[in-house]
Amino acid sequence: MKWYVLQVMTGSERDVCTALRRKGVQARAPAQRMEIRRRGQWQTEERLLLPGYVFVGAEYTAALFHVVSPVPGVIRWLGLERGEPQALDTREALRWRLDSTETLEPSRVLFRADGTWHVLDGPLAEFAGDVVRMDRRQRRAYVVTSLGGTPQRIRFGVVPVDGDAR
Repeated sequence: MKWYVLQVMTGSERDVCTALRRKGVQARAPAQRMEIRRRGQWQTEERLLLPGYVFVGAEYTAALFHVVSPVPGVIRWLGLERGEPQALDTREALRWRLDSTETLEPSRVLFRADGTWHVLDGPLAEFAGDVVRMDRRQRRAYVVTSLGGTPQRIRFGVVPVDGDAR
């Protein structure tokens, strides 16, 4: 099975996944747990990893195109080449954790006294080389990576770890 990327209307990702599953198409909108600060307290919430995008797992055919395209909320297939969407390679599919339907946990990041950091584990470990900004105070890491040939800025939740603790 190959994975393809759909651009969908932001806010309709879960509805699109549900509609596609009813039609027998495997669809995922990866989610992650993030710590959000509200009224001075940290709360854990589930947020979409890629708002506006849904992954479709199938072998691409014209019939699949005609099943997926009319679903309300679907805008377009990403990575079109000669009229057909290009599948993600296996490494990229694993990088996005498409082999699992579970919600991703925040990544643990070691923050050293000299201002440097190191990703210890979690989904951010796959994107550590693409981090453009690490915000310890807000517990966020910002990554720029390619998705279907389009550069995307993605926000990951992190759990800070001080010093040399592991």
